[in-house]
Amino acid sequence: MMRKRTPPTSHTETQNIDTLIGAHSVITGELSFEGAVRIDGKFEGNIHSSQGGTLIVSEGAKIIGNVDVPSLILHGNIEGDVRATESLKLGATGCLNGDVDYKMMSLAEGSAINGRCNRISDNIATLDTAKANKPSDMQQEKLQEV
Repeated sequence: MMRKRTPPTSHTETQNIDTLIGAHSVITGELSFEGAVRIDGKFEGNIHSSQGGTLIVSEGAKIIGNVDVPSLILHGNIEGDVRATESLKLGATGCLNGDVDYKMMSLAEGSAINGRCNRISDNIATLDTAKANKPSDMQQEKLQEV
């Protein structure tokens, strides 16, 4: 992949873009990446990143599928569920039709989320572990019988 420096625009921040899907492109499949990816066209399929990946969806771009990335900057449209483990930023033209799990979120006036929003908390893992280690009601009753 070529590393390209994109100029700052009204809808993207200054950063290094590792992959650019052009405005006239239509891609179907699965995308897994590291670094930063900007989509200006249409992508059909699921998108996944770990290790600090950033997905930028430009105004006029569309994703049909689920997105699981650390950081998402959305100025276009996503039809599917989104998990942003670090940050989610919706610009004024950003529209998300699906459920959202996020750690930090910022919404510009005019943006839209049509789905459920669930904040990812550092305490969730601790609570899940505590629930797993807590005896169920049936186990509690059996312990009391003994």
